[in-house]
Amino acid sequence: MAKLKNLQSYKNLIFDCDGIILNSNKIKTEAFKEVVYHYGNEAAEELVQFHIMNGGISRYEKFNYFFETISSNHNLDKNCINVEQLLENYGSIVRKKLESCEISIEIMQYRKYSDGVWYVVSGSDQNELINIFKKKQLHKSFNGGIYGSPLSKDEIFKNIFKDKIDEISNSIYIGDSRYDYLSAKKIGIDFVFLSRWSEFRDIENYAKNNNVFCFKDFKDIIDSQI
Repeated sequence: MAKLKNLQSYKNLIFDCDGIILNSNKIKTEAFKEVVYHYGNEAAEELVQFHIMNGGISRYEKFNYFFETISSNHNLDKNCINVEQLLENYGSIVRKKLESCEISIEIMQYRKYSDGVWYVVSGSDQNELINIFKKKQLHKSFNGGIYGSPLSKDEIFKNIFKDKIDEISNSIYIGDSRYDYLSAKKIGIDFVFLSRWSEFRDIENYAKNNNVFCFKDFKDIIDSQI
């Protein structure tokens, strides 16, 4: 595999949030289990596994899957499942725990060396994402915008590059899930995996099999370019 292009050569640097900028994957996995645990441990575990296997897609899709599919698998009464309430409870747990969530210092320190336009493209709720970035005083670093659900990553990328198709070849997305990679591949931008905080269990083999760069953390990317 050829050496990764120097990050300073990219016009657009696009970052996933969970598992990349914030060490938040475990927080969200635990929150999914907590809000549906009263429906039974087996149903809760099935939602957790669906969440982990589908990292990068929104909570809206995951709770709809719980309502439509998991409830049927476990003979749950759909009349007793309020998706809006589950979303509210989940959001409340996550917002509280994200306030003390670890930040990737390496990424934020690199901002002063990068002249590129920085974006966040995440499966997290967009309003929630913007608020937590403001609380952590991270928002000003992402001058391209902070984007999340309910739009999918595919839709967000289409919007970003709608009027600047010529910049696609000069853009990179840094993520930690299969869906992150597939979204980048679909729009045609470069991609790199970071594994340190990822819950994608086969990330290194998947990256190797798809000829994609995979580093432990952002510092390893920088070290590889010295």
